[in-house]
Amino acid sequence: MTLKGLQIGKKRARYCIVQGGMSIRISLAPLAAAVANEGGVGTIGGMGISPAELQIHIREAKVRTSGVVGVNLMYVGSLFDQLLDVCIRERVDFVAIGAGFARGPFQKLHAHGIPGLAIISSTKAARIVAQAQGVSGVIVESGQAGGHLGPKDPEVSTWELFPEVLQELSAAGFKGPIIAAGGMLHRADVERALAMGADGVQLGTRFAMSEESSASWEMKKAWVDATGSQVEWWSPTGYASRAIVPHMDTDLPRIDGVTIRCNGCLKICMHRENHNLSHCISRALINSQSGDVKHGLVFAGARVGEINDILPVREIFKTLIS
Repeated sequence: MTLKGLQIGKKRARYCIVQGGMSIRISLAPLAAAVANEGGVGTIGGMGISPAELQIHIREAKVRTSGVVGVNLMYVGSLFDQLLDVCIRERVDFVAIGAGFARGPFQKLHAHGIPGLAIISSTKAARIVAQAQGVSGVIVESGQAGGHLGPKDPEVSTWELFPEVLQELSAAGFKGPIIAAGGMLHRADVERALAMGADGVQLGTRFAMSEESSASWEMKKAWVDATGSQVEWWSPTGYASRAIVPHMDTDLPRIDGVTIRCNGCLKICMHRENHNLSHCISRALINSQSGDVKHGLVFAGARVGEINDILPVREIFKTLIS
């Protein structure tokens, strides 16, 4: 099977390979541009950086590549509206929005001619986004993805979830690209997803474990050494999340009102009012990205245990397209 291209708005990528937008400074301009230069769809992770920093990385990506590069945003983020405005001003190729859904942001993107991709994990969400103005495409993310998880069953696989969500979208007359995400690793996974009716696939962990990823080398080593991943339920977002094994949450930085002050990164935080018992997920993720994995949090997809190397993006693409 020859891999097909992927149309997003007015731009077309040579290959239907989408790089997941991993936030807290993991997927920034160097990674997104490298993926776009290989013919894939690059994504800058917008959560955990300031609007000014996002603007810098969007502009840097445009200097590095003429390929398709967009931004991933989390609706639950407290800076969501400001970050969305940056994406619109800088004319990104698309904005993918997850961790919550509202029609307003997609309508705003549509008014400015920018494709909006909805990240969903259920048939209920499929029925909603199929009728929402401005939703140009859909990313169906299963429980095999790393980080925060949307499915009611956080262990559900792409092969179980995608067909039923695709059926709902098709029945509702949705015409945009539908992308399968979660647990994608090898060429065989790509072909299987395309055979099920996906227009493209999204890979996160494999690209996080690349030379161009902005993750610290300590974090990359933790991924390489990981035996697998497991679902956790202690995120202050209220969502389940998937992190590496072994991982001990007892070492996560605690919010005590003195050593770690809440920076208000989330619109709603279940830990904000319980400082003595709760940890700061923002600080934990920043610690890992900065190299302090012992006091950090290392998100990873379900198949991280199968990846034993850190490769350049070009080499990763060779394994996917050859």
